[in-house]
Amino acid sequence: MLFNSFEFLIFFAVVASSYMVAPVRARLPLLFVASLFFYGYTSPLLLLHLGAVAVITYFVGIAIERSDAVPRKKVLLTAALVGLVGNLVIFKYTSFLNETFRSLFGWFGAAYDIPVLDIILPLGISFYTFLMIGYLIDVFRGEEAERDWLVFGVFVFFFPKMIAGPIERGKNLLPQLRASLPGFDYVMVTAGLQLMLWGAFKKIVVADRIAPFVDRVYDAPHEFSGVSLVFSTWLYAFQLYFDFSGYTDIALGAAMIFGIKLLPNFNRPYFAVSIQDFWKRWHMSLTSWLNDYIYTPFMRSRFTGLKMYNLILLGMMLTFVVSGFWHGANWTFIVWGALHGFYIVVSLLAQKRWNKFAKNTGLNKRKKAYRALKISVTFFLVCFSYIFFRASSIGDAGFIIVHSFTGWGDLIGGIRAVVDGKLSEMLLALLGIAIVMAPELHKDHAKIGAKYQSLRTWQRWGLIYAATLSIVVLGAYYNTDQQFIYFRF
Repeated sequence: MLFNSFEFLIFFAVVASSYMVAPVRARLPLLFVASLFFYGYTSPLLLLHLGAVAVITYFVGIAIERSDAVPRKKVLLTAALVGLVGNLVIFKYTSFLNETFRSLFGWFGAAYDIPVLDIILPLGISFYTFLMIGYLIDVFRGEEAERDWLVFGVFVFFFPKMIAGPIERGKNLLPQLRASLPGFDYVMVTAGLQLMLWGAFKKIVVADRIAPFVDRVYDAPHEFSGVSLVFSTWLYAFQLYFDFSGYTDIALGAAMIFGIKLLPNFNRPYFAVSIQDFWKRWHMSLTSWLNDYIYTPFMRSRFTGLKMYNLILLGMMLTFVVSGFWHGANWTFIVWGALHGFYIVVSLLAQKRWNKFAKNTGLNKRKKAYRALKISVTFFLVCFSYIFFRASSIGDAGFIIVHSFTGWGDLIGGIRAVVDGKLSEMLLALLGIAIVMAPELHKDHAKIGAKYQSLRTWQRWGLIYAATLSIVVLGAYYNTDQQFIYFRF
């Protein structure tokens, strides 16, 4: 059941309306049952798999808290983490590792008899695995283990954030679920519906409209030259952002209707002034998780005698390689993550020299121009890394990079090759990009909300009707069953 499907609209309308009229004691069980149905609608087997993992995590968390001996706590935590990571590896990476070994054996002319394995990937396995790992580590560090199985069940299964995040933390969501869930709150409900509408607009009207142009080039990159390759990569940057942030907006908005505040996930990422700043703004829940459970523990480890500065660089590199591997079972994602780690390592090493250059040239005194330059460079680096994120293979990514410098003598022809006669669709896509990015020109989103609330009633409702109509009319051309990009992870 996808957020951009008619099935979800019906499901959500029934659940939300039932929730509003339900007594206080029935609201949490209602969310639990609805969440089980939401996930079970896709596949009962996947629901049983997740249920088994959740039950084990529930009891292990209690066992860790009850144990007085630190060594026993470590044994329990280690066993649970091995199980959770092993579960993720089996379902998500077995085929990838099998094919990698097959290639290595073939390279050396050795026989490799393990057949190709066709393993079904449970939806959202990367997200709920990280959620449970984070929960158990927090309990180990002193957080309270959840004993109410219903609260824990909603914490794990809550359907708005179930498949593609945000990656929730126990200290944010559990206290909300332990308290009495609020009923109808006009402010929260209207704000949630508006956020869901905005997210649907991003996905259905803009991201899905961009998708065919990007797919046309990246599905057959050898048929295109530099202009087409660069232009489609630029388009993909917005497709990916609008697709994922659109999902997040729908998730956060849906949760708000039930009186629940999920963690934010995006904050104007394409206005970042550095790669470090980009990762403070992009997929913020993942960045926070990686920092707390990968980078920080690595920095506290004693297995290496490296100097602190070198340890920081190595920790950064390791964290981003893990991030790439988490995103997908393909070498392209690993390279993408490693590339971001490389960006940060280089920026840290060159920081003093760059600051000196900016001072000597007077660039740092021209604040607006300097900021615009840093934003442009960061966006370029992010787009370059997207080549690996979107390409089907390392070979395709290499071809795109090498041939991005060719064919610039025919700029218009290169763009025409991407448009493929669908000029009106391209113009609508570009208009959609402008509409979505326009509010992000403002640094403070609260000011945007204040300006919106200051509008007259008919003006606010006019915007809502316009957005709804655009989704129905302009999004009707596309397949409403088109999956969100991050559902693959």
